[in-house]
Amino acid sequence: MPIASVFRGAVVAVAVSAAALVGAAGPASADVAPGAYTSTTSSSGVVLLQRDGQVQGQDLVLIGRYPIHPTPTGGYVDFFPGHRVFMNSDGQGGYDGPAYLGGLLVGTFTLTPHR
Repeated sequence: MPIASVFRGAVVAVAVSAAALVGAAGPASADVAPGAYTSTTSSSGVVLLQRDGQVQGQDLVLIGRYPIHPTPTGGYVDFFPGHRVFMNSDGQGGYDGPAYLGGLLVGTFTLTPHR
């Protein structure tokens, strides 16, 4: 058997093993509970945007419909390329977390449930 074939087989075996380990050890997922919320984006204590919205299934519905990507503590949403907000459970039915623009922390994002 040529050395190139043995090497290629070894590379494939390592890649498959690594993929299996990563897949098996993925992060736990949490969901953002469905319902009506008020979303607030603020920076340095100033409210930049506040509006009513909903979580429907795995989507945050505000101005548009944005998929929620689960994280161990809630989820995150990409509103547009470079603008990501995190929604971490606050333990009281709401969610809050950092808001990023172009990878820079620009403020906070909160979801407050309607009661």
